[in-house]
Amino acid sequence: MTRSALILGLVLSAATLAAACSSEEATRRPRKGAVRKQTDPETGAELPDYNDPRVKEKEGIPDPLEGLLRGAAQNDALCARAGEMIEGNPNFNAVTNAICKEKRSINSLGDLQLALGLDFKRTDARGTNGSNNNPGFALLAHSSSLIARSVSSINPRAFIFSPPPGQPTRIPAFVVMTFARGETFVEIAAEQARPPNGQTGKISFYLFKFDIACEANHTCKNGDLLTPAIEKDWKGFSVYDDEDLKNTLVDCRHCHQPDGPSSKMILRMQELEDPWTHWFRSDRPGGLTLMQDYFRAHGAEEDYGGIPAALIQKSDGRALEDLVKGQGFQNQPNGFNSRAIENEIESSSSLQPEINTPRGKSSTWDALFARAFAGDAIPVPYHDVKVTDPDKLQFATDEYKKFLAGQSTDLPDIRRVFLDDALEAMTFLPKSGASGREILVQTCAQCHNPKLDQTISRAKFDVTRLDSMTRAEKDLTIARLKMGSANRLRMPPVMMRSLPDDARDAAIAFLSQ
Repeated sequence: MTRSALILGLVLSAATLAAACSSEEATRRPRKGAVRKQTDPETGAELPDYNDPRVKEKEGIPDPLEGLLRGAAQNDALCARAGEMIEGNPNFNAVTNAICKEKRSINSLGDLQLALGLDFKRTDARGTNGSNNNPGFALLAHSSSLIARSVSSINPRAFIFSPPPGQPTRIPAFVVMTFARGETFVEIAAEQARPPNGQTGKISFYLFKFDIACEANHTCKNGDLLTPAIEKDWKGFSVYDDEDLKNTLVDCRHCHQPDGPSSKMILRMQELEDPWTHWFRSDRPGGLTLMQDYFRAHGAEEDYGGIPAALIQKSDGRALEDLVKGQGFQNQPNGFNSRAIENEIESSSSLQPEINTPRGKSSTWDALFARAFAGDAIPVPYHDVKVTDPDKLQFATDEYKKFLAGQSTDLPDIRRVFLDDALEAMTFLPKSGASGREILVQTCAQCHNPKLDQTISRAKFDVTRLDSMTRAEKDLTIARLKMGSANRLRMPPVMMRSLPDDARDAAIAFLSQ
Protein backbone atom coordinates (compact mmCIF):
# COMPACT_ATOMS: atom_id res chain seq x y z
CA MET A 1 0.00 0.00 0.00
CA THR A 2 1.37 3.42 -0.91
CA ARG A 3 1.94 6.18 1.59
CA SER A 4 -0.79 8.28 -0.01
CA ALA A 5 -3.24 5.40 0.26
CA LEU A 6 -2.41 5.03 3.94
CA ILE A 7 -3.04 8.73 4.48
CA LEU A 8 -6.33 8.64 2.68
CA GLY A 9 -7.31 5.76 4.93
CA LEU A 10 -6.83 7.83 8.11
CA VAL A 11 -9.75 10.20 9.08
CA LEU A 12 25.66 29.22 23.86
CA SER A 13 25.76 31.87 20.63
CA ALA A 14 29.02 30.06 21.32
CA ALA A 15 31.47 29.28 18.54
CA THR A 16 32.40 25.67 17.96
CA LEU A 17 34.25 24.38 21.00
CA ALA A 18 38.00 24.54 20.60
CA ALA A 19 39.80 21.34 19.78
CA ALA A 20 40.02 19.33 22.97
CA CYS A 21 43.41 18.85 24.51
CA SER A 22 44.72 15.36 25.03
CA SER A 23 43.58 15.27 28.65
CA GLU A 24 40.05 16.13 27.58
CA GLU A 25 40.13 13.50 24.84
CA ALA A 26 40.62 10.95 27.60
CA THR A 27 37.24 11.93 29.01
CA ARG A 28 35.36 11.39 25.76
CA ARG A 29 32.48 8.89 25.95
CA PRO A 30 32.38 6.00 23.45
CA ARG A 31 31.02 6.45 19.97
CA LYS A 32 27.51 5.31 19.15
CA GLY A 33 26.98 1.59 19.35
CA ALA A 34 28.59 1.13 22.75
CA VAL A 35 26.41 -0.40 25.45
CA ARG A 36 24.66 2.40 27.33
CA LYS A 37 24.81 0.72 30.73
CA GLN A 38 23.35 2.64 33.62
CA THR A 39 23.99 1.90 37.27
CA ASP A 40 22.74 3.67 40.37
CA PRO A 41 25.70 5.87 41.36
CA GLU A 42 24.81 5.54 45.05
CA THR A 43 24.37 1.77 45.27
CA GLY A 44 26.25 0.49 42.24
CA ALA A 45 23.23 -1.62 41.24
CA GLU A 46 22.61 -1.95 37.52
CA LEU A 47 19.40 -0.19 36.51
CA PRO A 48 16.78 -1.68 34.21
CA ASP A 49 15.92 -0.19 30.84
CA TYR A 50 13.32 2.35 31.89
CA ASN A 51 12.56 3.12 28.25
CA ASP A 52 10.49 -0.04 27.87
CA PRO A 53 6.85 -0.45 28.94
CA ARG A 54 7.46 -4.15 29.66
CA VAL A 55 9.82 -3.24 32.51
CA LYS A 56 7.81 -3.05 35.72
CA GLU A 57 10.35 -1.38 37.99
CA LYS A 58 9.62 2.27 38.74
CA GLU A 59 12.27 4.90 38.21
CA GLY A 60 13.06 7.09 41.20
CA ILE A 61 11.68 10.59 40.55
CA PRO A 62 12.30 13.51 42.92
CA ASP A 63 9.58 15.78 44.25
CA PRO A 64 10.24 19.01 42.33
CA LEU A 65 8.27 21.04 44.88
CA GLU A 66 10.12 19.75 47.95
CA GLY A 67 10.51 22.48 50.55
CA LEU A 68 7.77 24.74 49.17
CA LEU A 69 4.50 25.63 50.88
CA ARG A 70 1.45 23.47 50.11
CA GLY A 71 -2.30 23.89 49.99
CA ALA A 72 -3.95 26.90 51.60
CA ALA A 73 -0.65 28.31 52.89
CA GLN A 74 0.77 28.44 49.38
CA ASN A 75 -2.40 29.77 47.81
CA ASP A 76 -2.64 32.53 50.41
CA ALA A 77 0.96 33.54 49.71
CA LEU A 78 0.26 33.59 45.97
CA CYS A 79 -2.83 35.75 46.45
CA ALA A 80 -1.00 38.20 48.68
CA ARG A 81 1.51 38.74 45.91
CA ALA A 82 -1.15 38.92 43.18
CA GLY A 83 -2.61 42.05 44.67
CA GLU A 84 0.61 43.98 44.23
CA MET A 85 0.32 46.96 41.91
CA ILE A 86 2.15 47.12 38.57
CA GLU A 87 2.36 50.71 37.36
CA GLY A 88 -0.86 51.52 39.17
CA ASN A 89 -2.77 48.42 38.11
CA PRO A 90 -3.31 45.22 40.14
CA ASN A 91 -1.63 42.13 38.72
CA PHE A 92 -4.75 40.00 38.44
CA ASN A 93 -5.33 37.55 35.61
CA ALA A 94 -7.49 34.50 34.88
CA VAL A 95 -5.61 32.39 37.42
CA THR A 96 -5.52 34.82 40.33
CA ASN A 97 -9.08 35.94 39.67
CA ALA A 98 -10.24 32.32 40.02
CA ILE A 99 -8.08 31.40 43.00
CA CYS A 100 -7.91 34.66 44.92
CA LYS A 101 -11.04 36.65 44.10
CA GLU A 102 -13.63 34.03 43.27
CA LYS A 103 -12.06 31.33 45.48
CA ARG A 104 -13.26 28.60 43.15
CA SER A 105 -13.72 25.01 44.28
CA ILE A 106 -11.61 22.98 41.85
CA ASN A 107 -11.82 19.20 42.05
CA SER A 108 -11.15 18.15 38.46
CA LEU A 109 -9.61 19.23 35.19
CA GLY A 110 -13.08 20.26 34.05
CA ASP A 111 -13.49 22.49 37.11
CA LEU A 112 -10.17 24.14 36.36
CA GLN A 113 -11.17 24.80 32.76
CA LEU A 114 -14.43 26.36 33.93
CA ALA A 115 -12.58 28.54 36.44
CA LEU A 116 -10.23 29.80 33.72
CA GLY A 117 -12.95 30.32 31.12
CA LEU A 118 -11.62 27.46 28.98
CA ASP A 119 -14.56 25.07 29.26
CA PHE A 120 -16.16 23.58 26.14
CA LYS A 121 -19.76 24.65 25.48
CA ARG A 122 -20.30 22.28 22.56
CA THR A 123 -18.76 18.82 23.04
CA ASP A 124 -20.37 16.73 20.31
CA ALA A 125 -19.01 16.18 16.80
CA ARG A 126 -20.52 19.48 15.65
CA GLY A 127 -18.43 21.37 18.17
CA THR A 128 -15.56 23.43 16.85
CA ASN A 129 -11.99 24.35 17.70
CA GLY A 130 -11.92 27.93 18.89
CA SER A 131 -15.34 29.17 17.85
CA ASN A 132 -18.97 29.08 19.00
CA ASN A 133 -17.81 29.62 22.60
CA ASN A 134 -15.35 26.71 22.55
CA PRO A 135 -11.71 27.40 23.46
CA GLY A 136 -8.89 26.70 21.04
CA PHE A 137 -7.02 23.43 21.51
CA ALA A 138 -4.16 21.37 20.15
CA LEU A 139 -2.49 18.06 20.99
CA LEU A 140 1.28 17.59 20.86
CA ALA A 141 2.96 14.19 20.43
CA HIS A 142 6.54 15.18 21.24
CA SER A 143 7.82 17.88 23.55
CA SER A 144 11.12 19.47 24.52
CA SER A 145 9.57 20.88 27.71
CA LEU A 146 10.04 19.91 31.35
CA ILE A 147 7.74 16.92 30.80
CA ALA A 148 9.33 15.77 27.54
CA ARG A 149 9.81 12.21 28.81
CA SER A 150 6.06 11.88 29.37
CA VAL A 151 4.88 12.97 25.92
CA SER A 152 4.24 10.87 22.81
CA SER A 153 1.34 10.05 20.50
CA ILE A 154 -0.12 7.61 23.05
CA ASN A 155 0.20 10.15 25.89
CA PRO A 156 0.06 13.55 24.21
CA ARG A 157 0.29 16.98 25.77
CA ALA A 158 -3.01 18.87 25.57
CA PHE A 159 -3.09 22.65 25.09
CA ILE A 160 -6.35 24.55 25.69
CA PHE A 161 -6.35 28.31 25.23
CA SER A 162 -8.21 31.53 24.57
CA PRO A 163 -9.46 31.19 21.00
CA PRO A 164 -7.87 33.38 18.32
CA PRO A 165 -10.35 34.40 15.57
CA GLY A 166 -8.86 32.29 12.81
CA GLN A 167 -5.78 34.47 12.35
CA PRO A 168 -2.94 35.92 14.43
CA THR A 169 -4.72 38.53 16.53
CA ARG A 170 -3.82 39.92 19.93
CA ILE A 171 -6.09 38.58 22.69
CA PRO A 172 -5.97 40.73 25.84
CA ALA A 173 -5.87 38.78 29.12
CA PHE A 174 -5.35 35.48 27.28
CA VAL A 175 -4.85 32.22 29.15
CA VAL A 176 -3.30 28.91 28.11
CA MET A 177 -3.35 25.66 30.06
CA THR A 178 -1.42 22.53 29.19
CA PHE A 179 -1.49 19.04 30.66
CA ALA A 180 -0.16 15.55 30.00
CA ARG A 181 -1.18 12.49 31.97
CA GLY A 182 1.36 11.06 34.35
CA GLU A 183 2.08 14.38 36.05
CA THR A 184 -0.11 15.73 38.85
CA PHE A 185 0.11 19.29 37.69
CA VAL A 186 -1.22 21.62 35.00
CA GLU A 187 0.94 24.36 33.51
CA ILE A 188 -0.76 27.72 32.87
CA ALA A 189 0.23 31.01 31.26
CA ALA A 190 -1.99 34.05 31.81
CA GLU A 191 -1.79 37.72 30.90
CA GLN A 192 -2.61 40.55 33.27
CA ALA A 193 -6.27 41.51 32.93
CA ARG A 194 -5.91 45.29 33.38
CA PRO A 195 -2.50 46.44 32.15
CA PRO A 196 -1.37 50.07 32.16
CA ASN A 197 -2.88 52.08 29.33
CA GLY A 198 -1.34 51.38 25.95
CA GLN A 199 0.72 48.47 27.16
CA THR A 200 0.49 44.72 26.97
CA GLY A 201 -0.13 42.99 30.26
CA LYS A 202 2.43 41.10 32.31
CA ILE A 203 2.52 37.40 31.45
CA SER A 204 2.77 35.06 34.43
CA PHE A 205 3.38 31.33 34.40
CA TYR A 206 1.85 28.95 36.93
CA LEU A 207 2.09 25.38 38.08
CA PHE A 208 -1.28 24.16 39.33
CA LYS A 209 -0.39 21.15 41.51
CA PHE A 210 -3.45 19.01 42.22
CA ASP A 211 -3.60 16.24 44.82
CA ILE A 212 -4.97 12.75 44.20
CA ALA A 213 -5.82 10.20 46.87
CA CYS A 214 -3.01 7.71 46.23
CA GLU A 215 -0.33 10.37 46.79
CA ALA A 216 -1.10 10.51 50.52
CA ASN A 217 0.35 7.04 51.15
CA HIS A 218 2.62 6.82 48.07
CA THR A 219 0.57 4.06 46.42
CA CYS A 220 -0.03 5.64 43.01
CA LYS A 221 -0.01 3.18 40.14
CA ASN A 222 0.03 3.74 36.41
CA GLY A 223 -3.73 3.24 36.34
CA ASP A 224 -4.10 6.24 38.65
CA LEU A 225 -1.77 8.46 36.64
CA LEU A 226 -2.13 7.54 32.97
CA THR A 227 -5.88 7.10 32.47
CA PRO A 228 -8.93 9.40 32.74
CA ALA A 229 -8.81 8.77 36.52
CA ILE A 230 -6.13 11.45 36.95
CA GLU A 231 -8.39 14.15 35.57
CA LYS A 232 -11.01 14.02 38.36
CA ASP A 233 -11.61 13.44 42.08
CA TRP A 234 -8.86 15.82 43.17
CA LYS A 235 -8.41 16.23 46.91
CA GLY A 236 -6.88 19.69 46.96
CA PHE A 237 -4.49 21.93 45.08
CA SER A 238 -1.57 24.35 45.39
CA VAL A 239 -0.80 27.09 42.86
CA TYR A 240 2.75 28.31 42.26
CA ASP A 241 3.82 31.17 40.04
CA ASP A 242 7.11 31.60 38.20
CA GLU A 243 8.57 33.49 41.15
CA ASP A 244 7.87 30.55 43.48
CA LEU A 245 9.41 28.12 40.98
CA LYS A 246 12.51 30.04 39.95
CA ASN A 247 14.97 27.86 41.89
CA THR A 248 13.23 24.50 41.48
CA LEU A 249 13.36 21.64 38.99
CA VAL A 250 10.20 23.00 37.35
CA ASP A 251 11.43 26.54 36.82
CA CYS A 252 9.45 28.14 33.97
CA ARG A 253 11.89 30.91 33.23
CA HIS A 254 14.84 29.16 31.60
CA CYS A 255 12.51 28.37 28.67
CA HIS A 256 10.06 31.27 28.84
CA GLN A 257 12.55 33.98 29.82
CA PRO A 258 15.76 32.70 28.20
CA ASP A 259 17.42 36.13 28.02
CA GLY A 260 17.25 36.65 31.76
CA PRO A 261 15.20 38.46 34.42
CA SER A 262 15.29 41.84 32.69
CA SER A 263 13.72 40.45 29.50
CA LYS A 264 10.09 39.79 28.68
CA MET A 265 8.43 36.46 29.30
CA ILE A 266 7.58 34.67 26.05
CA LEU A 267 5.27 31.94 24.83
CA ARG A 268 7.20 29.02 23.31
CA MET A 269 6.16 27.04 20.24
CA GLN A 270 9.22 25.84 18.38
CA GLU A 271 7.22 24.15 15.60
CA LEU A 272 5.36 27.34 14.79
CA GLU A 273 4.89 26.90 11.05
CA ASP A 274 2.95 24.61 8.71
CA PRO A 275 3.04 21.55 8.81
CA TRP A 276 3.56 21.71 12.62
CA THR A 277 5.53 18.46 12.67
CA HIS A 278 4.60 16.90 16.03
CA TRP A 279 1.13 18.41 16.40
CA PHE A 280 -2.07 16.45 15.71
CA ARG A 281 -3.83 17.70 12.60
CA SER A 282 -6.19 15.79 10.32
CA ASP A 283 -4.96 17.16 6.99
CA ARG A 284 -1.18 16.84 7.25
CA PRO A 285 0.68 13.53 6.78
CA GLY A 286 2.49 13.82 10.10
CA GLY A 287 -0.52 14.97 12.07
CA LEU A 288 -2.63 12.17 10.62
CA THR A 289 -0.02 9.55 11.46
CA LEU A 290 0.20 10.70 15.07
CA MET A 291 -3.57 10.88 15.38
CA GLN A 292 -3.86 7.32 14.10
CA ASP A 293 -1.47 6.07 16.78
CA TYR A 294 -3.46 7.92 19.43
CA PHE A 295 -6.86 6.54 18.36
CA ARG A 296 -5.52 2.98 18.22
CA ALA A 297 -5.04 3.17 21.97
CA HIS A 298 -7.73 5.56 23.16
CA GLY A 299 -10.51 4.95 20.66
CA ALA A 300 -13.06 7.57 19.70
CA GLU A 301 -15.03 7.73 22.98
CA GLU A 302 -12.41 8.82 25.51
CA ASP A 303 -12.02 12.47 26.52
CA TYR A 304 -8.39 13.45 26.94
CA GLY A 305 -6.73 16.26 28.85
CA GLY A 306 -9.92 18.29 29.04
CA ILE A 307 -10.69 17.90 25.31
CA PRO A 308 -13.98 16.14 24.48
CA ALA A 309 -13.56 12.85 22.61
CA ALA A 310 -15.68 13.95 19.65
CA LEU A 311 -13.42 16.95 19.05
CA ILE A 312 -9.96 15.41 19.29
CA GLN A 313 -9.76 14.88 15.54
CA LYS A 314 -10.12 18.68 15.20
CA SER A 315 -6.87 19.31 17.05
CA ASP A 316 -4.91 21.99 15.22
CA GLY A 317 -1.39 23.32 15.70
CA ARG A 318 -2.40 26.25 13.52
CA ALA A 319 -4.78 27.47 16.23
CA LEU A 320 -1.94 27.70 18.74
CA GLU A 321 0.29 29.32 16.10
CA ASP A 322 -2.31 32.06 15.71
CA LEU A 323 -2.35 32.68 19.44
CA VAL A 324 1.45 32.72 19.79
CA LYS A 325 1.93 35.04 16.80
CA GLY A 326 -0.99 37.21 17.82
CA GLN A 327 0.69 37.88 21.16
CA GLY A 328 3.85 38.95 19.34
CA PHE A 329 6.02 35.85 19.72
CA GLN A 330 6.52 34.91 16.09
CA ASN A 331 10.33 35.01 16.46
CA GLN A 332 11.02 31.79 18.33
CA PRO A 333 14.53 31.05 19.64
CA ASN A 334 16.01 28.13 17.67
CA GLY A 335 12.74 27.74 15.77
CA PHE A 336 11.98 24.40 14.11
CA ASN A 337 11.53 24.75 10.32
CA SER A 338 8.90 22.03 9.93
CA ARG A 339 8.55 22.19 6.16
CA ALA A 340 12.25 22.07 5.34
CA ILE A 341 12.97 19.38 7.91
CA GLU A 342 10.05 17.15 6.87
CA ASN A 343 11.03 17.43 3.21
CA GLU A 344 14.62 16.44 3.98
CA ILE A 345 13.49 13.57 6.20
CA GLU A 346 11.17 12.17 3.53
CA SER A 347 13.92 12.43 0.89
CA SER A 348 16.29 10.44 3.09
CA SER A 349 13.77 7.84 4.29
CA SER A 350 10.88 7.36 1.85
CA LEU A 351 8.55 5.53 4.26
CA GLN A 352 8.37 8.48 6.62
CA PRO A 353 6.30 9.55 8.48
CA GLU A 354 4.30 6.32 8.92
CA ILE A 355 7.45 4.18 9.24
CA ASN A 356 10.19 5.85 11.26
CA THR A 357 12.90 3.22 10.84
CA PRO A 358 15.35 3.81 9.36
CA ARG A 359 15.50 7.24 10.91
CA GLY A 360 15.50 10.25 8.62
CA LYS A 361 18.27 12.78 8.09
CA SER A 362 18.03 16.56 7.83
CA SER A 363 20.85 19.08 7.49
CA THR A 364 18.47 21.84 8.61
CA TRP A 365 17.78 19.95 11.81
CA ASP A 366 21.48 19.16 12.30
CA ALA A 367 22.23 22.89 12.48
CA LEU A 368 19.56 23.38 15.15
CA PHE A 369 20.86 20.43 17.16
CA ALA A 370 24.39 21.83 16.96
CA ARG A 371 23.23 25.05 18.62
CA ALA A 372 21.56 23.14 21.44
CA PHE A 373 24.56 20.82 21.79
CA ALA A 374 26.80 23.87 22.22
CA GLY A 375 24.52 25.17 24.99
CA ASP A 376 23.24 28.05 22.89
CA ALA A 377 19.56 27.03 22.88
CA ILE A 378 17.10 24.68 24.55
CA PRO A 379 16.85 21.17 23.04
CA VAL A 380 15.37 21.03 19.57
CA PRO A 381 12.43 18.67 18.87
CA TYR A 382 13.27 15.35 17.19
CA HIS A 383 13.62 15.46 13.41
CA ASP A 384 11.17 12.62 12.54
CA VAL A 385 7.42 12.91 13.09
CA LYS A 386 7.30 9.78 15.23
CA VAL A 387 9.41 9.44 18.36
CA THR A 388 8.05 6.00 19.23
CA ASP A 389 9.36 2.46 18.80
CA PRO A 390 6.69 0.49 16.88
CA ASP A 391 6.94 -2.64 19.05
CA LYS A 392 6.84 -0.74 22.33
CA LEU A 393 3.97 1.39 21.10
CA GLN A 394 1.95 -1.66 20.06
CA PHE A 395 2.52 -3.31 23.45
CA ALA A 396 1.51 -0.15 25.32
CA THR A 397 -1.55 0.27 23.09
CA ASP A 398 -2.75 -3.29 23.66
CA GLU A 399 -2.21 -3.08 27.42
CA TYR A 400 -3.97 0.28 27.70
CA LYS A 401 -7.02 -1.02 25.88
CA LYS A 402 -7.14 -4.14 28.07
CA PHE A 403 -6.86 -2.05 31.24
CA LEU A 404 -9.70 0.31 30.32
CA ALA A 405 -11.85 -2.65 29.27
CA GLY A 406 -11.36 -4.25 32.70
CA GLN A 407 -9.39 -7.16 31.25
CA SER A 408 -6.27 -6.26 33.23
CA THR A 409 -5.56 -4.69 36.60
CA ASP A 410 -1.90 -3.86 35.97
CA LEU A 411 -1.29 -1.06 33.49
CA PRO A 412 2.34 -0.69 32.38
CA ASP A 413 3.95 2.71 32.04
CA ILE A 414 2.74 3.64 28.56
CA ARG A 415 5.12 6.63 28.48
CA ARG A 416 8.11 4.32 27.98
CA VAL A 417 7.74 3.96 24.23
CA PHE A 418 10.55 6.02 22.74
CA LEU A 419 12.74 4.70 19.95
CA ASP A 420 16.09 3.82 21.53
CA ASP A 421 18.03 5.17 18.57
CA ALA A 422 16.27 8.53 18.96
CA LEU A 423 17.12 9.15 22.63
CA GLU A 424 20.27 11.12 21.87
CA ALA A 425 18.60 13.24 19.19
CA MET A 426 15.84 14.04 21.69
CA THR A 427 18.57 14.97 24.22
CA PHE A 428 17.30 12.45 26.73
CA LEU A 429 20.84 11.04 26.56
CA PRO A 430 24.02 13.02 25.78
CA LYS A 431 25.59 12.72 22.35
CA SER A 432 27.79 9.70 21.73
CA GLY A 433 31.44 10.58 21.31
CA ALA A 434 31.09 13.77 23.33
CA SER A 435 33.88 14.80 25.67
CA GLY A 436 33.33 15.34 29.37
CA ARG A 437 33.17 19.09 28.81
CA GLU A 438 30.68 18.72 25.96
CA ILE A 439 28.47 16.41 28.04
CA LEU A 440 28.29 18.99 30.83
CA VAL A 441 27.47 21.78 28.40
CA GLN A 442 24.85 19.80 26.47
CA THR A 443 23.04 18.46 29.53
CA CYS A 444 23.36 21.43 31.90
CA ALA A 445 23.42 24.69 29.89
CA GLN A 446 19.64 24.92 29.73
CA CYS A 447 19.48 25.58 33.49
CA HIS A 448 23.01 26.78 34.26
CA ASN A 449 24.08 29.72 32.12
CA PRO A 450 24.94 33.38 32.76
CA LYS A 451 21.79 34.78 31.11
CA LEU A 452 19.52 33.36 33.81
CA ASP A 453 18.77 34.83 37.25
CA GLN A 454 22.15 35.06 38.96
CA THR A 455 20.64 35.57 42.44
CA ILE A 456 19.50 31.96 42.85
CA SER A 457 21.66 29.06 44.04
CA ARG A 458 21.54 27.32 40.65
CA ALA A 459 23.62 30.19 39.24
CA LYS A 460 26.62 29.05 41.28
CA PHE A 461 27.21 26.41 38.59
CA ASP A 462 27.80 27.97 35.18
CA VAL A 463 28.82 25.73 32.29
CA THR A 464 30.38 28.70 30.47
CA ARG A 465 33.07 28.98 33.13
CA LEU A 466 34.07 25.38 33.66
CA ASP A 467 37.78 26.22 33.37
CA SER A 468 37.62 28.83 36.14
CA MET A 469 35.65 26.74 38.62
CA THR A 470 37.35 26.19 41.96
CA ARG A 471 38.27 22.72 43.15
CA ALA A 472 35.47 22.91 45.73
CA GLU A 473 32.92 23.82 43.03
CA LYS A 474 34.05 20.96 40.82
CA ASP A 475 33.90 18.51 43.71
CA LEU A 476 30.36 19.63 44.55
CA THR A 477 29.33 19.08 40.93
CA ILE A 478 30.88 15.61 40.98
CA ALA A 479 29.00 14.79 44.19
CA ARG A 480 25.72 15.81 42.58
CA LEU A 481 26.45 13.75 39.47
CA LYS A 482 26.79 10.75 41.79
CA MET A 483 23.45 11.20 43.55
CA GLY A 484 20.56 8.78 43.07
CA SER A 485 17.76 9.61 40.67
CA ALA A 486 15.19 10.38 43.40
CA ASN A 487 17.37 13.07 44.93
CA ARG A 488 16.18 16.58 44.07
CA LEU A 489 19.80 17.80 43.94
CA ARG A 490 20.98 15.19 41.45
CA MET A 491 22.50 16.50 38.21
CA PRO A 492 21.03 16.34 35.69
CA PRO A 493 17.46 15.87 36.98
CA VAL A 494 16.21 12.46 35.86
CA MET A 495 12.90 13.98 34.74
CA MET A 496 14.82 15.86 32.05
CA ARG A 497 17.64 13.52 30.97
CA SER A 498 19.84 10.63 32.03
CA LEU A 499 23.55 9.94 31.97
CA PRO A 500 24.73 6.45 31.02
CA ASP A 501 27.72 5.29 33.03
CA ASP A 502 30.20 6.17 30.30
CA ALA A 503 28.84 9.73 30.03
CA ARG A 504 28.84 10.27 33.78
CA ASP A 505 32.37 8.87 34.01
CA ALA A 506 33.50 11.19 31.20
CA ALA A 507 31.98 14.24 32.92
CA ILE A 508 33.51 13.30 36.28
CA ALA A 509 36.92 12.66 34.68
CA PHE A 510 36.85 16.14 33.16
CA LEU A 511 35.88 17.76 36.47
CA SER A 512 38.56 15.78 38.29
CA GLN A 513 41.39 17.30 36.25
